[in-house]
Amino acid sequence: MASLGAPPAKIVLCADDFALNPGVSSAILALVDKGRLSAVSGLTTMQGWREQAKDLALRADRVAIGLHLDLSARPFSGARPAYPIGALLWQGALGRLDVADLAKEFERQFDAFEEAVGRAPDHVDGHHHVHVFLQIRDALVATLSRRYAQAPIHQRPLVRIPSDSARAILARRAALHKALFVAAMSAGLRERLRREGFPCNEGFSGFSRFGKGRSFDEELDLFLKSPGRRHMIMCHPGLAETKAGAADPLVKRRREEEEYETLLARADLPSWLFRVERRGGEANAFAQWLEDKTIEDGQ
Repeated sequence: MASLGAPPAKIVLCADDFALNPGVSSAILALVDKGRLSAVSGLTTMQGWREQAKDLALRADRVAIGLHLDLSARPFSGARPAYPIGALLWQGALGRLDVADLAKEFERQFDAFEEAVGRAPDHVDGHHHVHVFLQIRDALVATLSRRYAQAPIHQRPLVRIPSDSARAILARRAALHKALFVAAMSAGLRERLRREGFPCNEGFSGFSRFGKGRSFDEELDLFLKSPGRRHMIMCHPGLAETKAGAADPLVKRRREEEEYETLLARADLPSWLFRVERRGGEANAFAQWLEDKTIEDGQ
């Protein structure tokens, strides 16, 4: 079992929701330029994706660029309604989703990513963590296997698993019920992906109550507690120009720039942040992180 103390590997800090709107994208790009992020997850379903992704792709030598799979904001090219999160959760649990239809939508999103960025995603995760839901994970694994199973290991996308041990989650007490629920929903997916030959993180935090009782600076202290061996933290920065919309329930927090300003100001951030140094044009940005020989099973 991994120690819950300080990890031997640096921590990956990933900003979600790139291309959701210009305010979010501008904040993320500025943080990348300041060396304050390890990774970015982009929404290829958004109307601004293609244009905004050009600027992100220019930074591929210093940040991991991943696909933020979307089924609840603006999937299906806006041609038909998105799924409510609750419907995805319960319909999947009851086995009533059309896995083939979901896989087709994921193929479209992977295609849109590769067309804009010019490479496979360094990592894959889900908007509201939908990629771990029952049946949706079947569509994800099928899509990954079809597209990347023949690629060398160092070129395959990492899949973000938004879960941690109950012990680590309880030690943080950050959005506790949400973190425990998503961890339960994620059960078994890491092992399944490993059998298919796809890497995953080991340790995850970033669940927030978004301004209810704690500042983001205080939350970040909690996110750093009890890190896993290959730990990832999600964040959701934005700028004051961020526009409201049904797709962005965090617009108030983004407009206040709390996460953005905190990530710029944290003096300790360079000491724990994993910094991408891509080895070769085709290598996955996480290759060095995943191959870190200082991390040994059972420690």
